[in-house]
Amino acid sequence: MTLLKNLGLGAALFIISMTSAFAAEVPATEMVGKYGFDWLKPEKAKCVALTAATLPGVKSCKYMKTGETGSFSGNADFYTCKVSEKSEYMVYKTQARCTEELETMKANGP
Repeated sequence: MTLLKNLGLGAALFIISMTSAFAAEVPATEMVGKYGFDWLKPEKAKCVALTAATLPGVKSCKYMKTGETGSFSGNADFYTCKVSEKSEYMVYKTQARCTEELETMKANGP
């Protein structure tokens, strides 16, 4: 069962937002070539291959390693990159993982 089904959307979003205290900072330039979506805009979210232009103004991202709180599927090993108060990307190493996380988020959203 997914994290969202177990806890509900609000609790899952709270957990994801709280994970930043435990995450390691990584330069945003390391996100180029990975895949992500803006989880704060679920109606428009889609997995995209990240480029330097995708994350304007982002200087660093937070890496959530295995063993820390997971993302929408409950798995760790992902990054979060805050663009603004209204935009934050969830970033994954593969397109398949990005698609899985996006589909899980949308399936459990309001």
